[in-house]
Amino acid sequence: MSEKTDKEILGYSRWIVLIAAFLAMALVSPYEYAWSSISPLVAESNGWSLDQMGLVFTLFVLFQSGASFPTGVLRDRYGPRVLTIVGGTLSGLGLYSLTFGHLPFLTILYGIIGSFGAGMVYSNAVNTGNKWFPDKRGLSTGLIAGAFSWGSIPFILWIRSYATVDNYQFILTSIAIIVGVIIIICGLIIKDPPNGWRPKSWSPSDDEGITRPSTHQYTIIETVKTWQFWILYISFFLISGAGLMTISKIVEYSGEVGFIPIVGTVAATGLTITNGAGRIVMGRISDKIGREITMMLSFVLTGAFLLIIAQTNNSILFLISVMTALFFWGPLFSLFPAITGHYYGEKNAAGNYGLLYSAKMAGGFYGGYVAAILMKGYGFRLTFMIGGLMAIVAGVLVLLTKYKPPKL
Repeated sequence: MSEKTDKEILGYSRWIVLIAAFLAMALVSPYEYAWSSISPLVAESNGWSLDQMGLVFTLFVLFQSGASFPTGVLRDRYGPRVLTIVGGTLSGLGLYSLTFGHLPFLTILYGIIGSFGAGMVYSNAVNTGNKWFPDKRGLSTGLIAGAFSWGSIPFILWIRSYATVDNYQFILTSIAIIVGVIIIICGLIIKDPPNGWRPKSWSPSDDEGITRPSTHQYTIIETVKTWQFWILYISFFLISGAGLMTISKIVEYSGEVGFIPIVGTVAATGLTITNGAGRIVMGRISDKIGREITMMLSFVLTGAFLLIIAQTNNSILFLISVMTALFFWGPLFSLFPAITGHYYGEKNAAGNYGLLYSAKMAGGFYGGYVAAILMKGYGFRLTFMIGGLMAIVAGVLVLLTKYKPPKL
């Protein structure tokens, strides 16, 4: 175990690494959270249908999620710097390719190459909490994961205020340049500590309520042999699918119900604020009361508010429910990496969480493409009711692991 401090290892504080990870995460957030603002312009410009746009969003989630596992394995072995730089470059190129909507092949690059790059950046950023902050695992991971929501806010406002069918290509090109350049700079700052590193003033026994159930550092093979991993995997699929459906369809749902356009704008912007805040708040709460209880409460409340969305015709209640549902949904992206490090250790945390995060591929397929088909055939309300039930089941499943966490 290294006896050096973070400043002796890096030449600067570990909080600088966290800030760089936060910024990198923020810059790939338009891929997911600005999609409901970008997609109508691309669709109108090129005559694409709702389910075709849903398929492009699904490609994003599939490849962004799929990048997490190989990136995590490589990060655990070689570090995050080069991977972040490559991911930032691909992310910028992917956004730029979306301006060529009249050429479907180039738009597919957005869903594949750019999304894979965004996934590389995401994986490197979110696992920084497990590497550098074993003493503040929930809080640090929540801060970084929160950036994946908040980072999209200026881009959403920019797009919805100024972008039109005639000029959205210029705006997306500008965003692509900003994304690529800043992430590359962040990549030069991000570095991992030696294996086994701990802050000098802290030991795991300082936090008895969340002491790891085992001191063993699980390899990926050992991790997948535990039944708890597969419970977490199913839960991740269910809760991610419910929320991704909401994010990708909420503007269209608002219009379908008959709300005025400003309601859709407020919903799309507001959910990014509450989504990010929930990651920090619930991440910190999990540091105090434990991961499993926090996850159960968070996911069940997500489901309850999705069910309200499915029933209301009141625009105020609709907005309150959307923002509250996403407040409790967003923490999945801070709580799942935290519980992965808690159960399986820090040494292989990026690879283990990368494998768990691949469940978002199935969640994205549901939230993007399957949900679009369900909405087309059975309506928005029934589809949102199904999403609410999925979230509730996800919360109940996680609670099962509390009473027998993996332990060698």
